[in-house]
Amino acid sequence: MMRSTLGTALAALATIGMTLASCTSPAEDGRVSGPGEYEGYSPVLYDGWELSSLYVPVRDGTRLAVDIIRPTMNGEVVQDPLPVVWMHTPYNRRARGEESAAITYPSGPIELVEHGYVVAVADFRGLYASFGQNRLFNFGNFLEPAWTDAYDITEWLAEQPWSNGNIGMWGCSATGGSQHQAMVTQPPSLKAIMALSPAYDTYDFVNFGGIPSIAPYDPVTSAERDVAASPVDGPDGEALLEQAKAEHIDDPASIRSGELPYRDSVSEALGDWWGRSSMYTYHDEVEASGVAVYSGGNWDEAGTKIAPGLMFANMPEGRGKLIYGPAEHCRWNVVEEETGLSITTEQLRFFDYWLKGIDNGVMDEPAVTYYTYNAPEGREWQQANNWPLANEQRTTYFLSDGSLSMSAPAGGQVVTQTGAAPVVTSVTIEPPEGGLVFETEPLEQDMQVTGYPVVNLWIEAETADVDATAQLLDVAPDGSTRTYEMVGRLRASHRQQGEAPYNNLGLPFHTHREADIRPLVPGTPAELEFAMLPMSYNFPAGHRVRLVISFANPGGADGDIAVLTGGERASSISLPVIPVD
Repeated sequence: MMRSTLGTALAALATIGMTLASCTSPAEDGRVSGPGEYEGYSPVLYDGWELSSLYVPVRDGTRLAVDIIRPTMNGEVVQDPLPVVWMHTPYNRRARGEESAAITYPSGPIELVEHGYVVAVADFRGLYASFGQNRLFNFGNFLEPAWTDAYDITEWLAEQPWSNGNIGMWGCSATGGSQHQAMVTQPPSLKAIMALSPAYDTYDFVNFGGIPSIAPYDPVTSAERDVAASPVDGPDGEALLEQAKAEHIDDPASIRSGELPYRDSVSEALGDWWGRSSMYTYHDEVEASGVAVYSGGNWDEAGTKIAPGLMFANMPEGRGKLIYGPAEHCRWNVVEEETGLSITTEQLRFFDYWLKGIDNGVMDEPAVTYYTYNAPEGREWQQANNWPLANEQRTTYFLSDGSLSMSAPAGGQVVTQTGAAPVVTSVTIEPPEGGLVFETEPLEQDMQVTGYPVVNLWIEAETADVDATAQLLDVAPDGSTRTYEMVGRLRASHRQQGEAPYNNLGLPFHTHREADIRPLVPGTPAELEFAMLPMSYNFPAGHRVRLVISFANPGGADGDIAVLTGGERASSISLPVIPVD
């Protein structure tokens, strides 16, 4: 099996929604604005930039290290007030030694500077060159006083003489989450954010399917991190850096894998962590903030691609955009190299509209931009007005002995054993070798699957619990397979469903509350229904769709698992198929 890479289209695919070409129409004066294309609206104004750094005190007196990158012209720093785009980071504002994270970090916006922007990067308090103490490194965004830090830095940037008072934010992963946090504090100067691969429902991000993955923190010690810290400018920079390091602590409250196994688990040190760190808790604040949000993720990542679709679905109308690209976690440089679409261009279009007031049509075009693997050349990138796509047709395939068929079998079962647990982090799920294999007959025509497949398994187990993992693969006529993070999973004892506290796109929502845990009863059938991660893949004519179902026992014991395949308990998968014209 090989993981899918971008390449030549394998077969024809009918028009789905709108292609980018159909959405990128030149204005009467020849200007162009569309995903990855932007000409005539935002010329290059400056020929260089200057980096400076300083400490900014926040309301409790703690000093945070902030880099400021301002444009220059003919070697002179531009004095005109300009919009500012900044990142609040736990990953070091100088990500590789002396280079700014605005250059090295995924989706770094250094190219915006020449178009008339100031770019800033701030170290989280208690990390690298900033003073203070940080608890729960990485996701400490949602702990006090990081809330007020985000507000204070935003408003400090707005008040500077080189700022026009309109502030945006950028970043991916934890720095996507830090943008969410800043938004819910409602600083009046924050107008727009571009949050890539953050979290929305933090429980399902970390414990996707009720199965613990990595802990939401970096186990590196303060001393190990501080080695890479860079001082601010000035003769006292080195001395101040040493003073800041002396205040840093190793987090005594970090959440380790499995420590908070249920949605209603409470940490002695952190309280209701899952609720506190989940964006759905702050729906009213998001509504009141007025901030526009461009959400995004990449198909070849796991839990981190759940949030963008949910954030978009839960945004007020007219303030949200969504993009899904074909790469791994935060690898937007790869997206540009292999498809030509630049996330920096998208940043420029979005911030030009919200921070400069340039009427470039970015909010008038279809709100969703997505890439489809194996689409015919020129049609890989497409746009739509809705997510999931409004024209998806739910198509059910039933599991039987080795096959996926649209006809339900009369009855039966397929037996396997629990095996090794999948290798799981929040950004990848690698199913173990083996498992039960179910395949369609060779497809008569291309079949595009875009959205969220839903798996419905009926099982009987000899053990009290199992972890079920489902994976889709594309099987070519020669037997070779291609896939990416087309996976889903569920711990059987967490199968209880309920009403989601947010727009869950009509997908199965598992409560994951301790009182709802339901151990399996040996010999008694149990139904597991769960959505797979979002995806967009074109299965070419002549290929087969393969579904692999594997099981692991969280308790470690071996045992047989029977998947029921017919009658009233027919196991199946529902695919979001996009019609072929």
